[in-house]
Amino acid sequence: MNRISKIFFRVISFVLLFFLFSLSLYSQSESSDVNSEDNKKLEALLDNALSAADQGKWELALSILDDAEKLAPDDSRISSYRTSIQELSALDSAQQSWSEGIPAEVESPESESHPEEGGADDDETPKFVIDRGDNDRKDPPSNYRDILRLDLGTKIFAVNPVSSKVLSTWSSSNEFFYSSLRADLRYWMPFIGRSFGFNFRSNGYSWAPGDPDILFNALDLGINIRGFLLESKLSRLELGLDFGGSLLTTNDVDTGKESEWALYLGLWLADPLFYHVFKVESLERLVFGGGIRIYSSNTQEILETVNFRIDSAWYFKRGFSGIRFEWWDFTADTREINMMSFSLFGGFRY
Repeated sequence: MNRISKIFFRVISFVLLFFLFSLSLYSQSESSDVNSEDNKKLEALLDNALSAADQGKWELALSILDDAEKLAPDDSRISSYRTSIQELSALDSAQQSWSEGIPAEVESPESESHPEEGGADDDETPKFVIDRGDNDRKDPPSNYRDILRLDLGTKIFAVNPVSSKVLSTWSSSNEFFYSSLRADLRYWMPFIGRSFGFNFRSNGYSWAPGDPDILFNALDLGINIRGFLLESKLSRLELGLDFGGSLLTTNDVDTGKESEWALYLGLWLADPLFYHVFKVESLERLVFGGGIRIYSSNTQEILETVNFRIDSAWYFKRGFSGIRFEWWDFTADTREINMMSFSLFGGFRY
């Protein structure tokens, strides 16, 4: 559904609710046969039903109307409210299905017929919808931020910067677990807008890929802080900052395995770029990301400096999958080397 349609539906929804509220005020003069105490209860129930419908709580709104009908079964407003709320509920359900990529038809609810109204037209298609949108104070986009995210990936090949050859990084189990397998687990606390949390990551490289003399792995554990821009319920621009400690392990064929502690600092972002450029809602789920992570090290033989990444992923419900280009900028044998690799990754978020 495009942006113009959303605005149109919001306007129609507001007009409908205003009409229902006006009808409520107008019909108060026709309720003289109800005593004052019952009349107050009835008006309160009808107002509560409209309030619940405005928040998208359709079942609650219909339940309140059932209570109102027990109090005043002859009040014509109740059946009118019920029919409108059922139609709004059906449209809202269909709209949610479409936003999740699942085609759905609007199911017209059965409406009650009244002789004085000439009955309801069963073939009439509802022409309005309550779209709470991004500015709903009861259900803001911040409620849809994820708390837990797991990213698992594996390198398919790496480019040897000396020979420019494309090589497999699965030559041995050591190379696979040290450098090819990548895991990134993030958790954000449910308070403070889900912006503060913790991060664990395992990542590395092999030098030279395919037949390595050196295997390197970084186990990072630290704090993650993120912020949001251009946010909707399905998408948002995320900007993040990572920092903490890292266990750097180097497995050298000649000298054996060595480990040292270091500090790291990382910056990253993720954004549905094409959605913000072309304003096409189906592109909200195509997310592009990038990041840089800098390590400190006291090792003289191999100084780990910077890890870069650029990736794109398609998000579907709680899962995602995509491709990633990654490269390490490090110094080996007094030379600065920049080695690139290509990975497939996937995961889930909650």
